[in-house]
Amino acid sequence: MSARSPEGAAVPGAGTLRTARHTFALSWRIDPLVVSVVLGLSLAQTGAVAATGLSQRWVVDAVQGSGGGLPGALAPAVLLGVAAHVTAAAGNRVRYNYQHDLTDRVDLEVNREILTASASLPTLEHLERPDYLNRLELLRRHTAALAGSCWSLSDTAIGVLSAGLSVWLLAGVHPVLAVLALLALPPLWAAKRARHGLAAARAATAEEQRLEDRVHRMFLTPETGKEIYLTGAGTVLDETAHSARTRVATVVLKARLRAIGWQLTGWVCYAAGFIGALVLTVSLVSRDAASLGDLMLVITLGTQLRSQIRGTVDGFSRVAEAGDTTDHYLWLLAYARRQRPTGTRPVPRAPEHGIQVRDLAFTYPGAREPALAGVNLTLRPGAAVALVGVNGAGKSTLVKLLSGMYAPTAGRITVGGVPLDEVDGAAWRGRLTGAFQDFFRFQLPVRHTVGIGEPEAMDDREEVARAVREAGAAPIVDRLPDGLDTQLGTIYGGVELSQGQWQRLALARALMRRHPLLLVLDEPTAALDPLAEHELYEVFTRQARADPGRITLLVSHRFSTVRGADHIVVLDGGRVAEQGTHTELMAAGGRYAESYTTQAAAYQEEDLR
Repeated sequence: MSARSPEGAAVPGAGTLRTARHTFALSWRIDPLVVSVVLGLSLAQTGAVAATGLSQRWVVDAVQGSGGGLPGALAPAVLLGVAAHVTAAAGNRVRYNYQHDLTDRVDLEVNREILTASASLPTLEHLERPDYLNRLELLRRHTAALAGSCWSLSDTAIGVLSAGLSVWLLAGVHPVLAVLALLALPPLWAAKRARHGLAAARAATAEEQRLEDRVHRMFLTPETGKEIYLTGAGTVLDETAHSARTRVATVVLKARLRAIGWQLTGWVCYAAGFIGALVLTVSLVSRDAASLGDLMLVITLGTQLRSQIRGTVDGFSRVAEAGDTTDHYLWLLAYARRQRPTGTRPVPRAPEHGIQVRDLAFTYPGAREPALAGVNLTLRPGAAVALVGVNGAGKSTLVKLLSGMYAPTAGRITVGGVPLDEVDGAAWRGRLTGAFQDFFRFQLPVRHTVGIGEPEAMDDREEVARAVREAGAAPIVDRLPDGLDTQLGTIYGGVELSQGQWQRLALARALMRRHPLLLVLDEPTAALDPLAEHELYEVFTRQARADPGRITLLVSHRFSTVRGADHIVVLDGGRVAEQGTHTELMAAGGRYAESYTTQAAAYQEEDLR
C-alpha cells in the first residue's frame, strides 16, 4: 500500500523506492562520472527558476529607482539572470540527454535481470499460465519506466524543491500568493486519477496485446508462414490481430480521454488561481504596497510555477508508472525466490532402485480434472521403459513431472530412495537429457545445434560427431556443404533442413550427454515414418541395455513401435491402465493388445496398397 502525502497525492511506495535505489546503483556502476554530472546539474536546476525571477525583479526595481540610468546593481542582476537561464535551458537539456542515455543502458541490465530471474525458475508454470504471462508481458513492455525510476524520482524532487522556492518568494510579496501552492493539488489529484485509469486499462488488455503480438509474429516465421500461405488464412489472421489491437486501442483511448478530462479540470483550477494572483499583485502595486519588480516576479514565477507543477505532476506520473511496473518486477523476483528449489541433496550416482513414482497426481492450474491421478511406477536403471497411450492420456505431463518442470499436486517421486523435491534442481537437470516432439530449431552451425545438448562439450567435435552417428544423422551432415560447420536456417543465410532432418539433429542433441540417469524421448520421431521410428527405438533400447546406469523412457502413441521395450506402461485418462512386457500385455488381451493389433493391421493394409 502506498503512503499518502498531506496533499493527498500518492507517494512512491517502499517497492518503488527500493527499485529506484537499485537502478541508481546500476547507473553508478555503469558510468559514475556521468551520474555525478547529472546530480550536479539537478542541484543547480532546483534554484534556476527562483534565480531567474529574482534577477528580473532586481533589474526592474533597479531601473525604476535610477530613473532610467544604469545603476551598479544592474550588472549583478543581469549576470544572475544569464546564469539562471543557461542553467535552466542548456543545463536542463544536457541533464535530460545524459539521463536518457543512462536509462537506455540500465534498461539492458534490468532486462538481463528479468531474463535471469525467469531462467532460474525451476518449473515452467509461469510460461503456461495466462495470468502469469499477462504480468510478464506488462513488465516486458514497460522496462524503460523501471530503468528510469531513479531519475523520475530525481525529476520529481527537483520539481518540488524548485516550486517550493518559487512559493516562498511569492509569499514574500503577499502571503495570500502562497495559495498558488495549494492549487497544485487539483492537477496532482487529477494526474493520480488519470494514472489509475490508464494502469487499469493496460492490465485489462494485456491478454489482447499478447494475442495481437503472437498472431502478427506468425507472419514472420517460415513454419507458420507456410501454413498461412497454403490455407490463404492471412486475411483472417490479420483481421484477428487487428480486432485484438482495435479492442486494446479502444479501451486505452477511452482511458486516455478520461485522463485528459481530469487533467484539464485540474489545470483550469490553477489558471483561475493564477489570474487571481495577478489581479491581487496589480492592486498592491497601485497602492504602492508592492513594486513593479514584485509584479514582474509574480508574472515570472507564476508562469514558471505552472511549468514546475506540471513537471512535478509528470514526475509523479512517471514514478507511478514505474511503480506499476515495479509491482510486476517485484512479483517476478518474489515468485522466483518462492519457486527456488530448496533441495540440496546430491543425485545418487547409481540408484539401485531407479526412479519410484508413488500415488502421483497432478492438476494443471485452472483445470477442473486432474491430468494424472494415482500413478505408481518403477523405472529401473538399464531398462528401456515405453510409455504409450492415446493423445491426452497424460504421457507428456508425466514426463514434465519426472523432469522437474512441474511439482506434483500429490504423491511423490523418489530417485534411489531420495525424494525428488529434496534433490538439488540443477544437479538433477544435469543428469537428464531428452528430445521432444515440439523440439526447437537452433539456427546455429551444426556442431552447436547438436553440441548445445551438453554445453560443456559443445565445441568438442569428436563428441558432436559421436552424437550425430548414434542418432543416425551422419548421412544428413555429410551432405551439407561445410559438414559440422554448416550454418543452419535461412534467417541467417544458412541451409534449411526438412522437418525430419531437424528432428534427427534434435535426437543427436539429446545424445550429447553420455551417461544420463534419465533419457526421455517424448515422441521425438513424429516427423519420421513408422519404420524409421521403429528402427530408432530399437537403437535406443539396445543403448539402454548397454548402459546399466541409464533409464530410457520412450514415449509414443504408436503401440506397434515399442514392442522391444523392457517394460511397457499404458496410460489412459491420467491413470496406469496396465503395464508389463509386450508378451505379457498381448497375453492379457487388454487395451494394449487391442491397440497394438489395430495399429499393426492398419500399417499392413498401407503396405499392401
